[in-house]
Order: sequence, then C-alpha cells, then structure tokens
Amino acid sequence: MGYAKLSVTIPQEVYEEIKNVSFRNNVKLSRLVTEAISDKLRRIKEQALIDQINKVFDDPEVSEEQRRMAESIADNTDVEELPW
Repeated sequence: MGYAKLSVTIPQEVYEEIKNVSFRNNVKLSRLVTEAISDKLRRIKEQALIDQINKVFDDPEVSEEQRRMAESIADNTDVEELPW
C-alpha cells in the first residue's frame, strides 16, 4: 500500500489530545490519525448502506411482501423442532 502526505488544519486542543493519546499508547501520530479517519469512513459507509436499506423497506410493496414472507415462514416453522 502506498502512502500520501496530507496537510490539514485542526483545532489546537484536538492536536494536543491526539499527541497525548499517541504518546500514552506508544502509537505513531500518523497511525492514530489513519485509524481514526478509517473508522469514520467505515461508519459513513455503514450509515449509507443502512439508509439505502431503509429506503427500500419504506416502499409499501416491499414491506407487504416482507410481512407475507415472515408470516409464511412462521406458519411453516415448528418451534419445538428448533434447537434452543
């Protein structure tokens, strides 16, 4: 994997905090910032996927089909046979 330099401006107190966390955890500042950005990007992508799924299920036809499927599965499942 290649690397690129990035210059950003952040509040001084945030900089001091990440420097302290980096020092206390014996982690390079670049690594800490990379992990934080990667985590934020992952959460943004997850939320976008959840929003997309919710949009699909907001469709009344899809919701009705899901309800019918759930009822059909429930009607055809013998709860006593399920391993608990």
